[in-house]
Amino acid sequence: MKNMKIQLNKYLMEQQKIIEELKKLPPGQLIKRKSFYYHYITREEQIGITKNPELIRKLARKKYLLVRKAQLESNFSKPLCKFDYSTSKDIIASLPNAYKDLPESYFYHPDIEAWIAADPKKNSINPDHAEYDSSGNIQFRSLAERIIAEVLVEYSLPFHYDVVIKIDGKIVSPDFIIKNPFTGVTYIWEHFGAFDKDNYADSMNKKMNRYMKNGLTPFDNLISTYKYHIQDTRRICDLIEQIIL
Repeated sequence: MKNMKIQLNKYLMEQQKIIEELKKLPPGQLIKRKSFYYHYITREEQIGITKNPELIRKLARKKYLLVRKAQLESNFSKPLCKFDYSTSKDIIASLPNAYKDLPESYFYHPDIEAWIAADPKKNSINPDHAEYDSSGNIQFRSLAERIIAEVLVEYSLPFHYDVVIKIDGKIVSPDFIIKNPFTGVTYIWEHFGAFDKDNYADSMNKKMNRYMKNGLTPFDNLISTYKYHIQDTRRICDLIEQIIL
């Protein structure tokens, strides 16, 4: 019962965010004619908008939100075991062709592009230890972190690596700050893989306690991994699918 209440509360919060975002989006809907002409239809008019990608984006985002909202509302009347856990990609695949033929990024939260393009301050402690390159030209401090990043890329999840943020007035540098591109929800991911170092466990506990005292919750918006996760990347995939997606 407790787990169901927690999940329903999360859904209620998501539903409210969707309602607020829908108020900012245009009326009407998108249709496609002759396989490549996009039209915007309202009760009053029908106009071609093939050359108006911004309006197409807004209508795509609106359609996605309406389907997601209906999905959430359906779950409110079901037992937890019968909830619809369709992912964002599942929702897009279920849309009419006029929508699902669009690039996936057209369904993203409107703040995502700016967040991806941001250049947050990097952690400057021991920069020489960042020696593991990735295909994205990011240098990681450990092979394990590079592996996590590569899985995040496979799932098209944008992230900032090893950047400086303030929590409770103190400087903290999470391994990863991740955004769900469809919901805009932020996640912090810490990988703890150096228990052979002195005082490492104490430092880890202090860091996790600081996160939790400031509204971050394990298995909700706070993820932690350990050496055994890296030994089988399916475990990393499971965390992404169960928590972020």
